[in-house]
Amino acid sequence: MEKTFFDRFLNILLILLVIAVLGGIGYLGYKYYEKYKINNDAAEFLDNEFEKYISDRDDYDEQEAIDEQGDGDNGPRGIDADGLQYRGYRVEGKIELPTVNLRYPVLEYITDANELEVSIGIQYGVGLNKVGNTVLAGHNYRSGLFFGSNKLLNIGDPVYITDTATGQRVEYKIYQKYTTEEDDTSYFGRDTQGKREISLVTCQSNNKYRLVIWAREV
Repeated sequence: MEKTFFDRFLNILLILLVIAVLGGIGYLGYKYYEKYKINNDAAEFLDNEFEKYISDRDDYDEQEAIDEQGDGDNGPRGIDADGLQYRGYRVEGKIELPTVNLRYPVLEYITDANELEVSIGIQYGVGLNKVGNTVLAGHNYRSGLFFGSNKLLNIGDPVYITDTATGQRVEYKIYQKYTTEEDDTSYFGRDTQGKREISLVTCQSNNKYRLVIWAREV
């Protein structure tokens, strides 16, 4: 009788373990599929809509210069500053981190938490590729989604920012990397001595700390 009960107990325990393992595998599989889907959607957007927008903006600037010289007849086609959107948010530019094979649209200044479920967002600052410091925030996922691989970045690694306002692609180099308290914002308005800088920020240790990376224009 005791042996039968023990055998049943082992069978139930084995079933529960199998269910837990399969559930864990399924969860991990879903997370990595989610990463693939989001990254693929972002890449398609950047390679098509974003590049077309930048190309149109270059054509607009060239035509505007011609018209200023009196060679144009009807004026250039206008560019809608709010026309480029990604999943309902205005796109301010693009970030590239080749060291960790990352490319994402940079969205407008963060006004709600849902924005960071979509892509990288501007948390604070003067704006992309402008003199001063601009803070970019992104979630830290174990799958590496968004800023989940920032811990792999090192001093000297490049960061490329393209802004939609001018279409300019600027190279930055990482020169500082550290962890700080979640409520530390002392670096937000730091003196960049007339240089363009960006700060990449993501959470660590279940949102108790922040991993902060500074990069300066080359």
